[in-house]
Amino acid sequence: MTSSQIIVLITGANQGIGFETARNLLLTSSDYHVLLGTRDLSKGADAVSALETAPIKGTVKPLQIDITDDSSVDAAASLVETTYGRLDLLVNNAGIFSKNPIKREAARETLAVNVVGNISVTEAFIPLLRKSSAPRLIFVSSSVGSITHAADPKSPYFSREGAASEYRASKAALNMYIVNYHKKLSPEGFKVFGADPGLVVTNLMNAENQRARGGVEGHVGGERIATVVKGERDADVGRVCGVYGVSPW
Repeated sequence: MTSSQIIVLITGANQGIGFETARNLLLTSSDYHVLLGTRDLSKGADAVSALETAPIKGTVKPLQIDITDDSSVDAAASLVETTYGRLDLLVNNAGIFSKNPIKREAARETLAVNVVGNISVTEAFIPLLRKSSAPRLIFVSSSVGSITHAADPKSPYFSREGAASEYRASKAALNMYIVNYHKKLSPEGFKVFGADPGLVVTNLMNAENQRARGGVEGHVGGERIATVVKGERDADVGRVCGVYGVSPW
């Protein structure tokens, strides 16, 4: 990497939307040095090798980080500080969709990753983001977390069955953190966003079911997140940005 490159950390990036976001950035510009966050470093190394088989313009390295383990998060932040001295852009992408049929267990599992884990990473890396001349903090959110939509019987997101309620609740909680971080950090020059990739075919849920519901392939979701990373949605700073525009809270 070069000292002028934008240092980006994407969590949960050895597969799925995180991987595709990294690939989009690396293929389109030499401006980015991507830290590919991964729980399993060997899988991260494999993902880096897969990216490097393409004619990428930027540079990429794996970074071991388990967002549910504070010691792992702190160790990752320490390594980034020692190696680079700063972080320019954090993409909180790692998340789960629990299939546990026991509601209270599903809630614990989902919130531990999608909310607490993302906040753990954010708090650990804010000091390094403060050392950037143009810090950006992005949370991968979703319009399914919109309470406005969930409460509107005319909305396609309205559901009496409570399907995916834990996942939706986790994104609603994340949206509140987006608002709070935006208020807190924007005076320091931070740009804080929610980025919605839409319904994407990933291994979080049944792939064929996702396609039948109109889900897009991973590279499309990655491109949608990358537009926020690149600054193409800066007019909507502090909001959840999607291909539809801005999601209501």
